[in-house]
Amino acid sequence: MKSIGLRTQLGVFSALFAAGMWMSKVAQPLHYDNAGALVAFGVGYAVMAVAGGFSFLWGTLADRIGGVNAMRIGTVAYAIGIAGRLMTDLLPTVVFSFIAGAGASLALVGIRPWIRSKASDEEIPGIVAGRNLGNQLGVLVGTLGAAGIFALVGASDFGPSIALALAPAVVLIGCVWLLVAVKAERANPKPAPEERPPRGSFSALAVRLAIIGGLSGLYVSLVTPFLPLFLTQGGLTDSVAAIVVASMSVVQLLVTWWITRRGIGERPFRLFFVTELVTGLSTAAVALVLDVSVVLVAGLFIARAAFVAIAVVAEETIQYAVMPGASAGALFGISQTAFLVGDATGGAVGGGLWVSVGPVGLAVLAGAITVLNALLLPTLLRRHARAAPARTGS
Repeated sequence: MKSIGLRTQLGVFSALFAAGMWMSKVAQPLHYDNAGALVAFGVGYAVMAVAGGFSFLWGTLADRIGGVNAMRIGTVAYAIGIAGRLMTDLLPTVVFSFIAGAGASLALVGIRPWIRSKASDEEIPGIVAGRNLGNQLGVLVGTLGAAGIFALVGASDFGPSIALALAPAVVLIGCVWLLVAVKAERANPKPAPEERPPRGSFSALAVRLAIIGGLSGLYVSLVTPFLPLFLTQGGLTDSVAAIVVASMSVVQLLVTWWITRRGIGERPFRLFFVTELVTGLSTAAVALVLDVSVVLVAGLFIARAAFVAIAVVAEETIQYAVMPGASAGALFGISQTAFLVGDATGGAVGGGLWVSVGPVGLAVLAGAITVLNALLLPTLLRRHARAAPARTGS
């Protein structure tokens, strides 16, 4: 299959899946609040996170049943799970939250073995960029779609319920798209035994990926949830801070689109190191200008968003270069589990750090962890890489 075909298939699926996911993310807390069931919502959210945290298991399953099959099954399960969250009693919330978490994780991890079995190393950067672009567009469409439904319904409490009922339909359209777009393809076959790495090599790579995934999740959750607070601390109003955050999303969309057209060059390790290093330094630089100019703070975060978009594509390209096809799902699952652990850790300590060391200390710490990640990833993974993927197709 040509690169453009696979990129389109995956880009459209990612857009639909993310649109449904984010429409539900916006609607769920409001739906549960209207029902007076925020405790059930919180428990369900935790259960969903725990189910998703077993990504290493879902990845192993994806390797066994094939990436496309995993995506289809996971997508249907996720749609059933979020539809079930229309019921706000505790027991159904717990059950359907687990289904949703497991389904989402299976679908997203299944993408990796599918790509690894279909694309050449040269095609992968363009496909990765297309997937990220579709995901970003889906986030935008899902959040704006929920807001539009709320506006149409007006002051009624039914807006969140309607949005939550429509969200699984959008997700299922993604599954239909997979059935139609990939109907001529067989589910990716079980890889040949010789492709499977030796046990020691697999374990070493898994540990290295887990370290990097944990660090990535940690620094993301130390910055992203507090972006509006950094801006309001500098003097912006809530509405202007929201506009700056939206501008960051637009910048990431444009940069990712540019990558799909131009590629990332022939040295993804070098590109990752430079962009991740600049991301870390720009994060730490916020500490220096926070009391000087809020315009500089906003400018640093917008510039940081552009470098993050490039680093994400470079990192995922590197992961494809180091992961053997026979174990792509399991290894990506391990990386994703580690990321979620790091993300949860950062979320747990971030608020306390904000109170204890303030925004300046938090910016310096997050920047330092990002710089460490920039140094660590090439050091740990370069020796596992095949010949580096070169260019995106147009």
